[in-house]
Amino acid sequence: MAESVFGPGLDMEEYLAKRALEIPDLRERKLFKDVVEKMLLELHHYTTEEYVALESRVFGELQSVQGDYAIYIGLTDRAHYDATDPFLHPIILSDTEKCIHSVEELQESLRVNQPYPLYSVFLETDYQTIQQFSAPGHIYHGVVYTEHGQYRAKCTVQLDSAYIKQVERLYHIFISNYLPWSTVCAAYLHKFFQVDLIAVEDIDPKETIQEIRVDFEGYSPAVRYDCFPLWNLAPVSEKTSTYPEPCIDRTNYDHRIFAHRLAQDRQYLVANTDVEITNVRRLEGDLFITCPEENPHQWMLYRVDRPSKQSRTLYPVLSNLSRDSFAGKLSDRYRRGVKTKAEISRILAAYSYEDYVVFQGVSLEAAAGGQHQTYPMDGFILDELRTKPAGMAMTLTFSSRQPNHFLTLDIMSFLVSQVQSLFPEYICQGKLV
Repeated sequence: MAESVFGPGLDMEEYLAKRALEIPDLRERKLFKDVVEKMLLELHHYTTEEYVALESRVFGELQSVQGDYAIYIGLTDRAHYDATDPFLHPIILSDTEKCIHSVEELQESLRVNQPYPLYSVFLETDYQTIQQFSAPGHIYHGVVYTEHGQYRAKCTVQLDSAYIKQVERLYHIFISNYLPWSTVCAAYLHKFFQVDLIAVEDIDPKETIQEIRVDFEGYSPAVRYDCFPLWNLAPVSEKTSTYPEPCIDRTNYDHRIFAHRLAQDRQYLVANTDVEITNVRRLEGDLFITCPEENPHQWMLYRVDRPSKQSRTLYPVLSNLSRDSFAGKLSDRYRRGVKTKAEISRILAAYSYEDYVVFQGVSLEAAAGGQHQTYPMDGFILDELRTKPAGMAMTLTFSSRQPNHFLTLDIMSFLVSQVQSLFPEYICQGKLV
């Protein structure tokens, strides 16, 4: 039995029985038992049950640990993509389909001076080389192959921002679900480039394009075709299971999705942008969504899947999961400031990326212009209240066991972005030594 709300160890039934024995008049004692004792016991039982229910509800809303919402990102190509993978899913579902190009659409786009998008390529090289690859104004030459001939073409490349926009959308989803945001390790997403055709020799509109090849010059050995990123978020659509229950504020309603419609060992994110969500909680397996919508609603959810031994990928899977416990991480990062090099070292070591970079030290200095070795992975967050003082930079130095690995500078950028969230008053940047 739960501990009484009236005091530690108080047994209300025994207490009332003792008080009844203290009444000398038998008629009054009987009246006490029939009326007072019965009413007080019923009130006591009701209060105890409500207290236990409230306690269960409060702890139920707080039990989700950060690891349950960790984001994993992997990479595959179309030939090795496994649609039955229980862990990783395409960030953009259309990536699984092969691109088909139309001569008419191509010519119409060029006629109105609009570049014609061909496809995305993944560049398996380091961050600094990538900046040179996508230099503005650089033109790459290519060939359009049809069943009747070959036609010379000109192309440009630009960063494919579609995947980064999905991460930005995920940030707003976390905020609307009242969850703390942790920088996503988006190293792969900054290596995708959109190839656009800007000019081509005249082609008969009736011809069918079989292939379009682009000469990427010295970058060709690093270019990977038909690749696309994956993450551990599976889109799910569910409708409110029962008629919404009005909340005590008489403004909002609790929309309930029954437990049997959901995976019990997975967390869910509510991705609707058409409803103002005021609370999301999971109680006894059921998902409760609180919002002003008074009628049953169709909910777009993301199921947060966990690593599986059945999952196979060509490239390492990267995550923002920290080895720190939820309680320790919450205490360290939200209740007291980080003040020492040792604390920064402990936070960065918790991400288990020692195979790429190892934190060495930190210094405060004047911000230098020019090209940097790192970039912000949370650059889309523009509502930071504290502003960075002009000219002040925090430089974090790292060593690396494999400095030439194509992910090293990106992993360093991820770790620097974690520190940036702790010190928004400085411009944080990383340096490999």
